[in-house]
Amino acid sequence: MPYQTCAAMASRSVLALLALGASVPAWAVQAPTKVQVPTLAFDDQSIILVWEKPADHSAIKDYRVYANGVLLGSSNANNDRVSPAKPYIDRFYEQDRDNFHHRIGIHSYTAQGLKPDTQYRFTVRSVAADGLESVDSPVVIQRTTPVPVVFDVKKYGARGDGKHLDTQAIQRAIDACTPGCKVLLPEGRYKSGALYLKSNMTLEITAGATLLGSERAEDYPLAGYIQYPYSSTVRPASLINALPRDPHRHQGFENIRIVGQGTLDGNGWKRKADTLDELGQPLPFYLPSDNTRFMEDGILARAQVEQAIARGMNTKDAYGQMRSSLITLRNVKNVFYGGFTVLNPAFHGIMNLETENVVLANTTHKTYDANNGDGIEFANSKGAMVFNNFFDTGDDCVNFAAGTGAEAVHQKPQEDAWIFNNFFRKGHGMVVAGSHTGAWIQNILAEDNVSDGTDAGLRMKSTNFMDGGARQVIFRDSAMRNTVKQAFVFTLDYNDPNAKLDYRRSTVPGQFRDIRVSDVTVENARGAALEVKGDSKSNAYHAGLVFERVRFKGPATARIDGLKDSHFNQVVFSENAGANPWHVIDSPGLTFEEVTPQPL
Repeated sequence: MPYQTCAAMASRSVLALLALGASVPAWAVQAPTKVQVPTLAFDDQSIILVWEKPADHSAIKDYRVYANGVLLGSSNANNDRVSPAKPYIDRFYEQDRDNFHHRIGIHSYTAQGLKPDTQYRFTVRSVAADGLESVDSPVVIQRTTPVPVVFDVKKYGARGDGKHLDTQAIQRAIDACTPGCKVLLPEGRYKSGALYLKSNMTLEITAGATLLGSERAEDYPLAGYIQYPYSSTVRPASLINALPRDPHRHQGFENIRIVGQGTLDGNGWKRKADTLDELGQPLPFYLPSDNTRFMEDGILARAQVEQAIARGMNTKDAYGQMRSSLITLRNVKNVFYGGFTVLNPAFHGIMNLETENVVLANTTHKTYDANNGDGIEFANSKGAMVFNNFFDTGDDCVNFAAGTGAEAVHQKPQEDAWIFNNFFRKGHGMVVAGSHTGAWIQNILAEDNVSDGTDAGLRMKSTNFMDGGARQVIFRDSAMRNTVKQAFVFTLDYNDPNAKLDYRRSTVPGQFRDIRVSDVTVENARGAALEVKGDSKSNAYHAGLVFERVRFKGPATARIDGLKDSHFNQVVFSENAGANPWHVIDSPGLTFEEVTPQPL
């Protein structure tokens, strides 16, 4: 009998036992797999562990972590302390009084209070509701770092008063930093222009410290970067950079950490009165803008656009190309972002271009509704891990890009990403592939995430002249509520009014294929539950979509046009007031099994 069939039968047996109030048998609790320490997710006092769920995880309610054979604690309790997403996830389920939503699993642990330069031996056990544990996972051995040499920016002349410009003092500390060192911003408010990191260093913004972007355009050199090798516009530097000083020079970096419990504030837009979130916590609200309103709404954004216009650039291109992001790293191998809060970028949040092995963990993004204020973006990069983060953004939350048009075929794809245990509040999409799809976006796993209020859940967008697309994408074991536009969208009908077409169009349309969505619940999808827009007239079909065990609660529709060879199994629409939600045209080779209601 195939393994998948055995696992499914075992899962049903376990659920039946649980329904009868019986204890879970030992064979039903499997140990987690692939326990690992993410890239650079350790220092002299802490180590972060993550792991994959076993194939059958229906009986698992928690995980316990052991160090050198001694119990450290459980993943759920640990994440209550370290993950800014966990309180919002808990609140989401507290409000799910009829138990409609899929319950996610928490599969990470931050071991703290460790000794420097010491080796630790970790194992993880799965735990059932009655406390029964699995056997140990395979052992993971990790050593903490020695205590780093600290370069305090105040010793290099930084004032931290929020008034004087501290750019040169902070840069002096970075330049003086020896391999393995830590550049420290202690409590204070440090106003700065563009800063340039180097390899083998940590930048720590400690609790009570804010790195505040200067409001002056001249503090961000125009010799920043070009987006792609074939791009024509040199963009300004970001607040924090790992970039060659010459944008046309190829220079690699490695082993960069940006951490701390402090704040990175891009000073991009005027701030309206704070709102309160569902936990009663203040959330900033930045004035939404565009290329016609930046004069009234912008701070740094306004200054940079005005500067570009004064140099002779038209307003649309100046607005779309000449605003600084908060962080831009290019050609960096091994990056860890951890703990800090992101506020108010003039453009994007965290940009990773042609990077390798990047981790974003336990961070907070409060950029709503700053125009183009994405959370984190990866372009033509390999290896990304995004977990335990809170996103409330003015654009896409986690975005993947792979180049534009005909020349993108010469670039590397965007590949290998794992996104889990995040809470998504506002944003154009939880997980987004595109609109730059030219070199393919592939091998993406998003699981065990929760959203409440994003425009979309899984958002895939391209055009009929972009080439590439996205493939081998899995979106599973997640819960969504109050999506504004679509829970799931796959479209070739995307247009960015701020984009500059500084690339040669391809004759090949983008395509989304080999995508699996499973074990997801969606409540109150205010727009479409599912929207697929290919281009059947030019034979540009999306293909190979599989939806399994996906449930929609509340009035919702599935609009499908230009999809082929796809399967829908156990897709359920409830509370649809008798209306058939399925609207399917020009879509050959679709099959439907145990779908409620059936398509007409």
